[in-house]
Amino acid sequence: MNRTHIGIFGPRNAGKSSLINMLTSQEVSIVSSVAGTTTDPVSKPIEINGLGACVFIDTAGYDDYGMLGEMRVTKTKEVLKRCDIAIFLIPSTIFEEKDKLQEATKWFTLIKERCKAVLAVNHFAERTHEIGDVKKLFGVNEYIDINIANNKGREEVLKAIGFVQSQYQQDLSIVTHLVKPNDTVILVMPQDIQAPKGRLILPQVQTIRELLDYGCTTICTTTAKFEQTLNGLKDVPALIVTDSQDFKTVYELKPKESRLTSFSVLFARWKGDIDEFIRGAEALATLNANSQVLIAEACSHAPLAEDIGREKIPALIRKKIDANIKFDIVSGNDWNVDLSQYDLIIHCGACMFSRTQMLNRVKDAQQNKTKITNYGVTIAYLNNIIDKIIW
Repeated sequence: MNRTHIGIFGPRNAGKSSLINMLTSQEVSIVSSVAGTTTDPVSKPIEINGLGACVFIDTAGYDDYGMLGEMRVTKTKEVLKRCDIAIFLIPSTIFEEKDKLQEATKWFTLIKERCKAVLAVNHFAERTHEIGDVKKLFGVNEYIDINIANNKGREEVLKAIGFVQSQYQQDLSIVTHLVKPNDTVILVMPQDIQAPKGRLILPQVQTIRELLDYGCTTICTTTAKFEQTLNGLKDVPALIVTDSQDFKTVYELKPKESRLTSFSVLFARWKGDIDEFIRGAEALATLNANSQVLIAEACSHAPLAEDIGREKIPALIRKKIDANIKFDIVSGNDWNVDLSQYDLIIHCGACMFSRTQMLNRVKDAQQNKTKITNYGVTIAYLNNIIDKIIW
């Protein structure tokens, strides 16, 4: 998921839905004069010239109230963890009404903790505050006046998004930092019951594409055919990338000169904080019969037999550490659990999350003083080869 995620925030009836419709040139969200029309977050993936692939997310007003209102606000807070850029609609009377100023200040603080950049937008014909005051108080990157009725300000907002996007964007590679052009790379991709019929999983596809673009000779094989593939090569491969669950098998068969990693480990670096995940894996040695571990999946899916997160990793941990360790499972965008009750979080490769969302998950774990690691790093640690793989 390499799309830039852009969340639109503000109080009820500030024009958030109108803004997302204007920016996308589509009727994405229902627009009404009734406060609280937008309840759940509404997402719209779109390609924008000059910006590339983006996702705009419309949210409920942060000043909603009542039992349902509080639930909507909670959902809006969760959206923050997915956003690279936040667009904040400034109330026209923000400096005239103390309670609105306090609420806006609180939300700006939350937004800046989670998002890489913040744009402020004024959706009113008459502005009662100065741009400099807003920039000084909230530290926004850009401030833009718009008028949705006549499409005024659309290009300015998109230009501002492009500018701040260029400022924070990191061109991290998935795998090419480990090889040179013309190197031979073997990708070991088991097509077992977990592999989707008729297609490759996203990490495999993205890794193949990057290697091909870089000029590497890329050879794809399965675990069963790995040794035969090696024997058919004139020269040893510079790098071998395997599915994490086959680390032990591949490591024992690989040439000494070939370096080894896994798709999950590569994505741990590309999408998250690999150093934090390595530290988190060390917490495996401290687990005991009273420990609780959370398995976190980025996407909701119908698990099959021998699921790596739900079956194989818990079984391996119970076999190597303690049979009585307790495991819980969460799937999707939200935790929906109290992270502080867990001794360790073991996260999937997060191929369906943006880097911002995964880094915010690491931050959630740190704030709850809970260690966090990754599927691939966990398996390498349990197979005693963590010091023999690269990332």
